[in-house]
Amino acid sequence: MLAKTRWSFANNRLSIDLPPHILRSSHCRSCGAELRQEIIDFGAMPISNALLRPQDVASGEKFYPLRVMACDACQLVQLAEDLPADTHFHGNYAYFSSFSDSWLTHCEAFTDQAIRRFSLQEGDVVAEVASNDGYLLNFFKNRGMQVVGVEPSANVANAARQKGIPTETAFFGLQTAERLAAGGLKPKLMVANNVFAHVPDLNDFTAGFARLLQDGSVLTVEVHYFLSLIKNSQFDSFYHEHYSYYTVRAAVELFKRHGLRVYDVEFLPTHGGSIRLYVCREAASFAPSQCLSETLLREQAVFSEAISNAAAFRDRIDRIGEDLRRFLIDARRSGRKVAGFGAPAKATTLLNHARITKHLLPFTVDSNPSKQDLLIPGVHVPVFAPSILDSERPDFVLVLPWNLREELLQLFAARREQGTKIVFAVPELEIV
Repeated sequence: MLAKTRWSFANNRLSIDLPPHILRSSHCRSCGAELRQEIIDFGAMPISNALLRPQDVASGEKFYPLRVMACDACQLVQLAEDLPADTHFHGNYAYFSSFSDSWLTHCEAFTDQAIRRFSLQEGDVVAEVASNDGYLLNFFKNRGMQVVGVEPSANVANAARQKGIPTETAFFGLQTAERLAAGGLKPKLMVANNVFAHVPDLNDFTAGFARLLQDGSVLTVEVHYFLSLIKNSQFDSFYHEHYSYYTVRAAVELFKRHGLRVYDVEFLPTHGGSIRLYVCREAASFAPSQCLSETLLREQAVFSEAISNAAAFRDRIDRIGEDLRRFLIDARRSGRKVAGFGAPAKATTLLNHARITKHLLPFTVDSNPSKQDLLIPGVHVPVFAPSILDSERPDFVLVLPWNLREELLQLFAARREQGTKIVFAVPELEIV
């Protein structure tokens, strides 16, 4: 099922008449300034994590605009059209954080670092927003902390509770924060990993943290860094579930509006390039770091250059899609087998943009049982359990979660010794 569309010969663009539940905004979701800079328009795309059952294909699926804009005033990059949050986060949410070993290693290292940096003691309260299946809080719990999670997707929240992680199933914002505060929640540390991108109402969301943070408590935020994304052509990180893409300045401006202050930043390799922000109340004693000051000075010129070169970014994206499609066509014609590995949300953008259907990529595999025996949205590439690789013995494995590169190269070490080639499409076609 498609949104109503019409073709305009005047501007050679497809115009999409949006259903009433979709919000099209010409103003920044953070600061309210008018949005003038378009980075890329993908046209209509399916929902990234809305994997289909084979029997539901005949009923059709919904496609929505995917258009990315940049705010000149605060440097927040964002989608121009918003789907309601419960379109993505619900009782059948497909992403479980615990299925990535490298991500768990990252989170355990953060736990130990946070305990040292913030002098956390047994019994101190650690609260995480968008706590998923309890992957992070479980590390804090095992080290004697009291933990509380807030997670909007019922199925992953239930998985967390089964691990013994107290988890409230709710969308976080000021109302939820008021309820938690009324219940006596006073966290020494709050964590928001990879969630600030997923929020349509940023100001209400941030107001919730302002309500719960105490004078001496800290919020840490991890989020994909927009300047890494555009530099490394990580266009498949654009999808409907990601409403916003951050520079450090965009985050500073957002938190300042709510009486909060970013006082430090770290650059991380996760997700192809992320930032970890340290946030406190405006009047707290934490001194701003030199790294933060230097980053803010450097960002303005880099951001302006990135936006002015958006056309070159779009050209690189087209080349990535063309190269991948040509590789798969050549492999099929020469009789060589190609299988995919992983069914991440980013695969929906990559495969739909490059027009890769099951005729070019017969299947992909994923270790998450909730994705198995389903189809990638739009292109309908089947997702199977990894065991099928043993019987099919593909000549090439196309890695779709390229951000897990090192983990997966180790996983496939034995297959590589047997002659299987590993393929990455982003940031450019590479066969190893």
